[in-house]
Amino acid sequence: MTTFTPGGVAARERLRLRRILLAGAALNVMVCGGAMAQEASSAGDVETILITGGRPVSATGQITMQEAPKSASSVTQKFIQDQPAAANPFQLINLAPGVNSNGRDATGTGRGAISVRGFQSNQIGLILDGVPVNDSGTFNVYPQEYIDAENLSQVYIMQGAGDADTPNVGETGGNIGMVIQKPSDDFHVTLQQALGDNNLRREFVRVDTGDLGFRTKAFISYSNAEVDVWRGEGTTKRQHVDASIAHDIGDSSRIALSAFYNTAETYSYQALTKAQIAQYGYDFNFATAFAPTAPAATGTVQNDNNGPLLTQRSNYYKLATNPFENLVVSVKGNFALTDNLRLDVQPYLWYGFGGGGTAGYFSETNAAQFGVPGQAFKGIDLNGDHDTLDNKLFYNLFAQQQMRPGFVTRGKWTYGHNELVVGFQYETGKLREWKPLLSVDPNGNPVSLWPDLYNEHVFRADGSVVRTQDQKTTTEVVRPFVVDTLNLFDDKLALSVGLQHSQINRGGINYLPLSLRTANANAIAPTHPELDQGKFVPSAGAVYHIDDSNQIFASATQTFRATDNSALYTPGVNLSTIQPETTVDLEAGYRYAGEWFISSVTVFNTNYSNRQQSLFDVTANTTVSKNIGGVIIKGLEAEVGTKPIDGFSAYMSTAYTQSHLKNDLYVGLANGSTVPLPTAGKQLTDTPEWLVSGLLRYERDSYFAQIQGKYTAHRFSTLTNDEEVPSFYTFDVAAGYTLPEALTGRFATKLVLSVTNLFDKRYLGGINFGNNAQPYNGVAANLPSYQPAPPRFISAKMTVTY
Repeated sequence: MTTFTPGGVAARERLRLRRILLAGAALNVMVCGGAMAQEASSAGDVETILITGGRPVSATGQITMQEAPKSASSVTQKFIQDQPAAANPFQLINLAPGVNSNGRDATGTGRGAISVRGFQSNQIGLILDGVPVNDSGTFNVYPQEYIDAENLSQVYIMQGAGDADTPNVGETGGNIGMVIQKPSDDFHVTLQQALGDNNLRREFVRVDTGDLGFRTKAFISYSNAEVDVWRGEGTTKRQHVDASIAHDIGDSSRIALSAFYNTAETYSYQALTKAQIAQYGYDFNFATAFAPTAPAATGTVQNDNNGPLLTQRSNYYKLATNPFENLVVSVKGNFALTDNLRLDVQPYLWYGFGGGGTAGYFSETNAAQFGVPGQAFKGIDLNGDHDTLDNKLFYNLFAQQQMRPGFVTRGKWTYGHNELVVGFQYETGKLREWKPLLSVDPNGNPVSLWPDLYNEHVFRADGSVVRTQDQKTTTEVVRPFVVDTLNLFDDKLALSVGLQHSQINRGGINYLPLSLRTANANAIAPTHPELDQGKFVPSAGAVYHIDDSNQIFASATQTFRATDNSALYTPGVNLSTIQPETTVDLEAGYRYAGEWFISSVTVFNTNYSNRQQSLFDVTANTTVSKNIGGVIIKGLEAEVGTKPIDGFSAYMSTAYTQSHLKNDLYVGLANGSTVPLPTAGKQLTDTPEWLVSGLLRYERDSYFAQIQGKYTAHRFSTLTNDEEVPSFYTFDVAAGYTLPEALTGRFATKLVLSVTNLFDKRYLGGINFGNNAQPYNGVAANLPSYQPAPPRFISAKMTVTY
């Protein structure tokens, strides 16, 4: 069991109390200020396009007839309710066309990876109940954190570019949205218990109040989950709370307050190269044994570093954790000011605190790390043995604390056949990131799993705290937008044009001493970096309804993604030369909704400029976001879903994607020169040419059974295309039974049994990209690493609703 010092526990509780008080104060300001927010009714609002009632929906819940002038797919509660317990949004949309989702475990409680048309997760916008939840620094996303699947009415994805009023500035690719299940009109209590492999245990409870009077209703839910990692040692623990209260004001106005809180202690899965998998095995993870360290002894050299790379002390599983908690709060209101004028305002707050665990060895004579500029350095006693001869192990997790208040406001004016939406988004994010040195006891237990800005105890001679990374980034987002939609020919034709101006202003403070901000004489990171980027981003689209069943659509959209904040703190980077990532996205398609099935076909072409990708930089000796130049991505996507036919229904999607890089990639060598890697004309990493998914379901009265499968073609894992992941296919099955009412009375009871990866396929899922797997022209190999996919997983859940 992990041990904690009393000081560490007390400090963490003080931090937790401060965070709760801060969140409560922010929430009180929002409510008392009479904030109003958006109901899903604004022109151009994705939720309006995707969830307005009355549109045809397939019997599987996997496809809905859309109205957007661009590609869009969604899954409804019909599909979500029969997926395994703890499934996260990435898993729920994995069958949608163009989506390539790879989880690190089968339950969805661990972080997963996703790519869509070659866009990686940090290039895709993620929206929770109208709130952008991408990380403000790197735009990364963590789907396991945001919401319990039982509280989702829908998850949608726009595979191409978002709309002008989409509240996200970190995407050049599509948008994924999570739409919450609103409070019920009637009182309900829902209880769910889930059990499964790897000692999965998950409890969920939701209470809907029904009408509380004054046209007000609410719900609150709580879940608690524990599951062992499927390879190695460690148990993930997750607790989650979702809540919403809504008040109707007249027939056309509404105000709602929602909050989503998550806290988890997650043990990591180690990414492995192909050679490491061959040597250590597919099931290998962080080391499960820790060789106890010797007691400190004066005059004796103690070196905690031991053994081969993957079995040494620093690779111990208790030093590879991801503790994190986050809170999302928003107030949504939609107000009808007149018959033709509406106002939507949505203030929100995103808060996060935690880190990702790593460990490292530190020599007591490391002058760059422990010395004071201008003073002679003779060493520092790290283990208390009164000498400076030792090499000490520390828990050196990457920690962050993030506070992001913001708001989105829209005004919609309808006049004749025209709708005009004018809006504005503002956000200011404070992101504190640091890597402290936390003590590790002789048995490998860190002093605390959680970081603490105020309880560190390794100091330099001048009293400054020792950290291997220490920075603060302020990110300001200013984004006005306008969308105009004209309906012609008895509303058969809808033409829309949009324009936004995204302005991202980043300012940083690098607290590291000069010795740690320097890679070489010519590569020094500044102490107060600044990076301002902005662009006018136009869009246009059209939808033509040939008749009630057939429609065609087309769109042209430009996107803009600001550079992530890692560039501000990279030695040697010239911030004045950094260009933001942009694309021009073209789409055209056809949709059909008939008596027996719904279908959609889309062709697309995306032209990248300044594609950003996380790659290893030899000169800086670190992973950085690197500009790999221009990229062309084009292809075709299609999906079809049927209505029930004698109890049977089906869904199928396919995506064909071609991609190629336009430029060679120049990389630095240790001697200061640069060499081009032959990447021009090569395929983009993690972008399979073919993705084919299908689902077949049989449902009668009180029972159902279904099977779903997916084929993923081979994927390259290096930019030079000299290493790849073979193609693979997977199948999942599920069956459920609703107990007779005569047996359960007023308690509706449903049992669902699920098996994922039915045939126990072994394949490589998520990819950490490399430049080149083989040495080239003096450039050393930069090997990619992989996340082995989880094996067959069996789980069952029982849901009781009163």
